[in-house]
Amino acid sequence: MSPRNEEQNALIKDERREQILSAALHLFASRGFAATKISDIVTKANMSQGLAYHYFNSKEEIFYALLERAMDTSSQSLLMVEKMSLGPLEKVRQTARYILNGIENFNDSAYYFLIVVHASIMESEDDRREKLLSKGNIAIQAMTGFIREGQTAGEIKEGDPLEMTVTFFAAIQGLAVYKLSMKDFKMPDPEIIVNMIRK
Repeated sequence: MSPRNEEQNALIKDERREQILSAALHLFASRGFAATKISDIVTKANMSQGLAYHYFNSKEEIFYALLERAMDTSSQSLLMVEKMSLGPLEKVRQTARYILNGIENFNDSAYYFLIVVHASIMESEDDRREKLLSKGNIAIQAMTGFIREGQTAGEIKEGDPLEMTVTFFAAIQGLAVYKLSMKDFKMPDPEIIVNMIRK
């Protein structure tokens, strides 16, 4: 049998890393950061603790890798919608559709919402946590901009655009949690969310 080449080694490394992250995602989301041990993660990932430490130095590093993925995905999604040549209300609608569709069709999407919730409330003085959570400001600013533009265009209700943005995302976050607790639950029509702010 010939030795593996660099490309094969990189592929195996990526697969093992994903195996760890997938196991950790479900454990952190359901148990929280404090109650999840590295031994739980490696057991669920079906690998040795030594092998896991080859890819991540600590439980914190695994958690922050998941948090970074969650924050990057949400900010990239909103930036993508922001670039679309759509009116402001349609941008809000597209955002609601995109997120709810992700929760409905990609099992891990809802778990990432819980990772963000856990990161937001956990007691930690680690600057990495604050820095990663601040990436969420990109999504908040983009949605607040859509709402403000929609108010100017007469498409969206009057009110504080930031408060409306927070309510919009809180509703979606609640639906993600509900989806995890009720497996047969189907995501509602995005228009229900849009109607919360539409004039």
